[in-house]
Amino acid sequence: MLLIHGDRLPALSGTHYSLIDPTTGQPWETLAAAGVEDVDRAVESAESARAEWRRVNSRDRTRMLLTLATLIREHADELAHLESRNVGKPIREAADEVQLAADCFEYYAGAINKIGGQTIPVAAAGTSLTFREPIGVCGLIAPWNFPLVITAWKVAPALAMGNTLVLKPASQTPLTALRLAELALAAGIPPGVLNVIPGAGSIVGEALIRHPLVRKISFTGSTEVGTQVMRLAADDIKRVTLELGGKSANVVFADADLEKAVPKAVWSVLGNAGQDCCARSRLLLQRPIYDAFVDRLVEQFKALKLGNPLDPTTEIGTLVSFAQRDRVADYIQIGQHEGATLVCGGAAPTSPELAQGAYLYPTLFTDVRPEMRISRRRSLVRCCV
Repeated sequence: MLLIHGDRLPALSGTHYSLIDPTTGQPWETLAAAGVEDVDRAVESAESARAEWRRVNSRDRTRMLLTLATLIREHADELAHLESRNVGKPIREAADEVQLAADCFEYYAGAINKIGGQTIPVAAAGTSLTFREPIGVCGLIAPWNFPLVITAWKVAPALAMGNTLVLKPASQTPLTALRLAELALAAGIPPGVLNVIPGAGSIVGEALIRHPLVRKISFTGSTEVGTQVMRLAADDIKRVTLELGGKSANVVFADADLEKAVPKAVWSVLGNAGQDCCARSRLLLQRPIYDAFVDRLVEQFKALKLGNPLDPTTEIGTLVSFAQRDRVADYIQIGQHEGATLVCGGAAPTSPELAQGAYLYPTLFTDVRPEMRISRRRSLVRCCV
């Protein structure tokens, strides 16, 4: 279902789609797939709620956001379970991210009464004042790799400043966003202030960006899609915030403490099975420590426990989908074809308990040249839709 003006509603077209459990490959949840007409009614809901929400004083907005943070913590186990099963990330990572989401709402609750205008000295007689006012209806487009946390990063500051919102979560991972919107209602945030419409990015995302009542777009996802977002938003000069892909590097010098540097290198890239736009997916090592560093890194890669995301001892879960696993596997083949040396990983597990899931062993290449695609590609994570 969609969540519009406080109600769980079907898509007007009646269209549905299935979420696929990345540990089994089987459908496990059916959701409404929003269309253009659903974007219209969600935006109209947000527009109708705008006047009421902007009149809510700072004290009451602070109280509501703090209440929402409390409700997130009270429902932490539920939210972590939804996130883990939907994304395939280890439950202990999901549990930490739920707490980060609550922290985010607490932070912006505390910022509400500390943001104001200013008086500006002018040459002419009189007083020049600036005011900070809500932008209006904001369109928020969240990715699939950190659905709850990144949604919180978008929703909390926008609510704090008195804006109303239409959130399009990634179609693969909408469950915690829908649950968050229900908790927002329970916290006293009025219906229509936060609307959630899962659906295809090419349909829902584009319609949201083009809608004339939407005055701000916040997008997290791939660089390729980000360029399209900026072009579409330029038609009526919407404000745009983009958080796009990266290809970050760890630089390790010969005087580094390898006992500390190697574990840091492991988890700087393998958190959430490497599906992180700011993962440090390249290692630049000074020659005197190269061999020793790689040997230790391989040892730690191979020691990681790959397993069911809901198992508290699992360190590496699945990738978010089979399509994502296949895409990463294609890049592993590209790396080998271009001459890089596959040191470890590069394959899916074959054990009966894991063979049906979107698992892939942590993979490490050496002898990588800067011009190779696995080195140049901004991110192997396409987290936009």
